[in-house]
Amino acid sequence: MAWRNLWRKKRRTFISVSSVMFAAVLAIILMSMVSGMTDQFVASIVNNTTGYLQIQDALYNDEPTIDHALEYTPEKEAMLNTHADMIDYIVPRIQGFGLASRDMGTRGAMIMGVDAEMETRMNNLGSRLIEGSMFEPSDEFAVIAEGLAHQLGLTLGDTIVLLGQGFQGMTAAGTFKVGGIVQFSLPEQNNAMVYLPLKQAQGFFAAPDRLTNLIIMTHNPQEADELSRKIQQEIDPEWYAVYTWEELMPDAVAAFEARDAQFKVMAWILYIVAGFGIFGTVITMMHERLREFGILLSIGLKRAQLALICMIETVVMSLLGVAAGVIVGFLIVYNWYRNPIHLGAEIGEVFLDFGIEPYMSFSIAPDIFFYQAMTVFFIALFIGIYPVRKVFKLNMTRAARK
Repeated sequence: MAWRNLWRKKRRTFISVSSVMFAAVLAIILMSMVSGMTDQFVASIVNNTTGYLQIQDALYNDEPTIDHALEYTPEKEAMLNTHADMIDYIVPRIQGFGLASRDMGTRGAMIMGVDAEMETRMNNLGSRLIEGSMFEPSDEFAVIAEGLAHQLGLTLGDTIVLLGQGFQGMTAAGTFKVGGIVQFSLPEQNNAMVYLPLKQAQGFFAAPDRLTNLIIMTHNPQEADELSRKIQQEIDPEWYAVYTWEELMPDAVAAFEARDAQFKVMAWILYIVAGFGIFGTVITMMHERLREFGILLSIGLKRAQLALICMIETVVMSLLGVAAGVIVGFLIVYNWYRNPIHLGAEIGEVFLDFGIEPYMSFSIAPDIFFYQAMTVFFIALFIGIYPVRKVFKLNMTRAARK
């Protein structure tokens, strides 16, 4: 009987289902955006800067100078190999600030010695090349950022002069041919980065076999904290320290958590608005059916039976609305997932301040659709209590005369 009632008035059923569907779609879009931006934030931090874990000299985080570069010994490498089941790959770096110059032009630069293959695997450095090529471990040329090349008037084949402070007071100075130019979206990277082969950079800083950062990328990001605890138990805390990306970037994490809290408040406001929208639809439909209910009760249908019919109708319409909402919501967010929305200049600058590329990303994680669908479904079920209460309080004589 409940099923026949649904399709006896198709327009009424369509309106009720649509109200649930639109609530589900809006909730899915909002939470997909929140989850996608969170993933984008983490990926930007992890892939472009810190990695999931870093092993450093115990003093380096408080005073990041080349003098606090750690010695990467075969023993440390063997220790990490014992955790190969959790470690995906390792990215060694040695870095320091210095001056980059050509003729009379001089600019501050971040001089970074890297393993080009591991660096490309981590942050797609090789794909950012706009001219030239990436170096091999045995090469002796530099790859510089496009903004720095423009400021110094450098092109492929030109010589860049680097000057900085080496290990334990040594003067770091060297000249390198420009063999490649890379382009970054973030201005602080695009105007400052100079990449050297790892061995060449260690020689430049007079720090053979030393690293400022040993970045560890895990197979499963959820295992980073566990791996950090295991490594900390196996190293000497007087000389070495292990940090997760959250510990290395506390200010950025706090700012992003505050933003997430704002979005969660918006989500609850959305749920309330959606709930009132569904409730308004239910009230309208209920008043349209008062005469029908009065007649059914007057011919002998029990109130409990009529209440059960109303509840079944509510459940079926809620399920149909939620299912339609998940399908429509998935199609919408999947399109934005494949084609992230490029942000305008003003909002984009805010993202750049956080070190995030100015794109709004969306997530298609299954739990987003499940939790939002269940939330909207239970809201609709809660609102479905109203017709049930109305049936038990209904004056059937008065209702039948309407």
